[in-house]
Amino acid sequence: MKKPAKTTEKRFLKGEKAGIHVEYRQEGESQTPVAFVGKAIVCNSRSHNLGGFVEIIDPKALDNADMSDVVGLFNHDRSMVLGRTTSGTLTLTRDKDGGLSYRIAYDPNDPDHQRVMAKIQRGDVVGSSFAFRVAPNGDSWDKEETDTTSIYVRTVTKISKISDVCPVTVPAYANSTAAKRSLDSLRAERATPPAAVPLSVRKRQQELLAI
Repeated sequence: MKKPAKTTEKRFLKGEKAGIHVEYRQEGESQTPVAFVGKAIVCNSRSHNLGGFVEIIDPKALDNADMSDVVGLFNHDRSMVLGRTTSGTLTLTRDKDGGLSYRIAYDPNDPDHQRVMAKIQRGDVVGSSFAFRVAPNGDSWDKEETDTTSIYVRTVTKISKISDVCPVTVPAYANSTAAKRSLDSLRAERATPPAAVPLSVRKRQQELLAI
């Protein structure tokens, strides 16, 4: 099967799984915000249906991922940079489940930080997201069938790079064009009938079986 070109994919978590919140420091009777915190990746958890398939991220998928220069954005908008690992304003942490959490230090003098902080405090920001690339041969596909349903399950076993993590306003485990191309190739391969065996070859096979 011809492998599709590897492109950046985006995935989202929402609600409690995303763990998006503000970290505060107590100063007397008041609290001062110090960071945006969220969980970008949960492992061993099925996504909802992404258009004919669901997806699971293996706990070891991040073991060799390039996370040397990851940007913290708002809604994947590169004009709203909140932090960066290379500057120390963004910190990434591997979780016990193999997933990934992020912490973006809050800058009260940054207008983008002020806007995002207000949205989180109002409850408008309800999820986290990350952008990634799957390594070559870094995923596998299985088909699960019951009497009434049929679904493909994609397991991501190796991520080559994490490019950004984000607090987001409208999280949804978005369909992936790259993953769907891979699924379409798999379907086409399985739908292709086996090549016809020439008559001369079948006769020779029968002769060998008769020996």
